[in-house]
Amino acid sequence: MSTSSRLFQALPTNFTTTPKTTTCLASPPSTPPLETGPSNSESILDLAVHVLATEAASLSHLTRIYTTNPTARTAFVHAVQCITHSLSVNHGKVIFSGMGKSGKIAQKMVATMNSLGLVSFFLHPTEALHGDMGIIRAQDILVLVTYSGTTTELVKILSHVPPQTVVIAMTAHNCRNSCPLTMGRENAIILPTPVHEKEEVTFGVPAPTTSTTVTVALGDALALAVADTMHTIEGRKTQDVFHGFHPGGAIGDRKRTLEDCTAVRVGDIAMLKGKEGRKVADCLVLAFRAKGGWVGIADDGSVVPPRRLRAVDNPDVALEKAGILVKKSEMVVLDGGVKIADARGLVRPGQVLEIHLSNGEVGFAESEDIL
Repeated sequence: MSTSSRLFQALPTNFTTTPKTTTCLASPPSTPPLETGPSNSESILDLAVHVLATEAASLSHLTRIYTTNPTARTAFVHAVQCITHSLSVNHGKVIFSGMGKSGKIAQKMVATMNSLGLVSFFLHPTEALHGDMGIIRAQDILVLVTYSGTTTELVKILSHVPPQTVVIAMTAHNCRNSCPLTMGRENAIILPTPVHEKEEVTFGVPAPTTSTTVTVALGDALALAVADTMHTIEGRKTQDVFHGFHPGGAIGDRKRTLEDCTAVRVGDIAMLKGKEGRKVADCLVLAFRAKGGWVGIADDGSVVPPRRLRAVDNPDVALEKAGILVKKSEMVVLDGGVKIADARGLVRPGQVLEIHLSNGEVGFAESEDIL
């Protein structure tokens, strides 16, 4: 099944792909009136709720457009198809550009696309005019983020963009022939991001608020739609690709196991031999040369983890009196396949984990490595 067929099957059945020359957008929802409370705290909350309700109304308006407007729907599918073809067939990339707040949104879109395995870059319009235009190739996709659709810096760079490069404009315009960025460019695509009411009317100041909200939302929709389309064609799942690019943080912990955080394996531990006159200093000498700073006690299988060793003030104290030895009976024994997120509930600070690895080896880690 072709990409366009699969995308159109996912859309409501009342959708028509025939663009209309004059398509009226759906009637916008009304912004809830701002109610003032009797107290200062109430007025603060009233304003906050007013802003949130207005932002929600702007998203409802955008949703209605991409649910009912044939031109916007066709343009979105076309944009997804072009980006997918550029990335998977032409080995191109997606380049986002914008000025001011729109530039920040463009950078956010780049981060989202890259996290989903979609190669993307941010191009600052001013820097582009001073040499950075060299990043754009004919097979790439150029996404211009601008609510007005008339940003001077973006208009200037267009004359230097290869004619084969597909240009996608995320703007309040809903017609290609009315936007200076797409006017006269046959392969340009307009993705409308209008708001239901001017921000100055709603909030008394033309600060980018509802306009940035709808643009970010449509950018997320575009990124996820492209990822789902491209990765499905390649026989992969978007969530697997996403997790593959997030080895760190809370997201990475959902996939990482104890085997991934094993600090040292038994075979790599420096072993301290002999029982008479052992001091902390002896461990320090071995730890300096050992992988990860772990020291093992040859006669009973105890270990000296690096954090405990570093905490000792007097290296001349007897090893047995230093309180840094961890006996095997004191270790928390866990399978290497246990997810880090699950293991956190099984350990407490200061413990040593004995981790049984998938290849039959045994490794160690300190609880602080996963907490």
